Amino acid sequence: MSVAIRRFSLLVLVASFGAVLLNTSAAWACTICVPYPERTLADRLLENGEIIFAREMENSPYVFAPIEPLRGAEASGPIKLFCDSATRRKLLYIPDSAIVLARKSSEDEWRMITFADRSYQPFIRAIVDNGNKWLESPGNDDRVRYFSGLLTSEHSQILEQAYLEVGRAPYSMIKPLAREIPREQIYQFLANFRFIEWHSLYILFLGQSDNPDDRAYIRKQAESAARLGMTINLAAWLTAFIETHPESGLEDVKTWYFSNPDRSKDELEQVITSLSVLGSQESGGELPLFLLRDNIVNSYALLLDNYPEMAGRVARDLAMWQVRAHVERLTEIRRRMPQADPSEIYQLDHYLSMAPSYPQVGPHGLN
Repeated sequence: MSVAIRRFSLLVLVASFGAVLLNTSAAWACTICVPYPERTLADRLLENGEIIFAREMENSPYVFAPIEPLRGAEASGPIKLFCDSATRRKLLYIPDSAIVLARKSSEDEWRMITFADRSYQPFIRAIVDNGNKWLESPGNDDRVRYFSGLLTSEHSQILEQAYLEVGRAPYSMIKPLAREIPREQIYQFLANFRFIEWHSLYILFLGQSDNPDDRAYIRKQAESAARLGMTINLAAWLTAFIETHPESGLEDVKTWYFSNPDRSKDELEQVITSLSVLGSQESGGELPLFLLRDNIVNSYALLLDNYPEMAGRVARDLAMWQVRAHVERLTEIRRRMPQADPSEIYQLDHYLSMAPSYPQVGPHGLN
């Protein structure tokens, strides 16, 4: 891994941890499907005050004419803009295609957002038209539901945007959407290995099934991943496994991964991601969710005993959930790791400084 990538990863981790501490709502976003914050097409469109469709003027390279206003004052006159050769060729050869240009105000320069063929343009219009309504929707619920309805789209760009929008939603929003996705469609998507990096969302949908065949299939996938040391979509499979096996799933995962001294860091990162998402659900007074988080916190004792290098990730979850647990373990681990990754030290130090103000987990607290 290059120095630049390591530095970028550190910045992402520290920024993410800071966001968790400063904005509790950000803590509940599902990180299984979209591990790091990613700006979607809707994000890039809706931050602008003026948006138009435009095409290159005939015999005038890199000069564009507005053909349809989408938001803000109508643009007029030619617009000089650099456009890559691939996009210019698509504009030339694909009928009724256009590019989307946007700017924050009339004082700013136009920027190209995306290329849009005839099928993509109604999708662009819908995003712009719904923008204000989505801003008023509590927790972006209307926005997530709109994009969930596009998860069956055959247009690759629309499908990608639908996945990103739904996949970064809080897990509590993703779960009820499972009822709207036909079971056959889930299996059809999971059988398409061209989209294997997008399988996680559909695995989470499958994890809401009460069909015995689905439960057996999920168990088989989770056991195979544990046996073979697989990490592709591991967090999603383990989340689905624990959801469909509430009585024993977490204990099985502990046995497979936390008791085994030969697990890779990549595997453990995936396991903790799964437990973090499950433990971050708003309980709303529901005892099963409260107990699940309590049991997850308890399971971290075994993880810390066998894999002290994961202390930073554990500290991040405990800080996010604002619970006091494993303080003595974490203090001893911190004492022995002066040369650890700066992001790990940051997370540990912050948690240990805040832990005294958090309520204990369990009748006697966890040390």
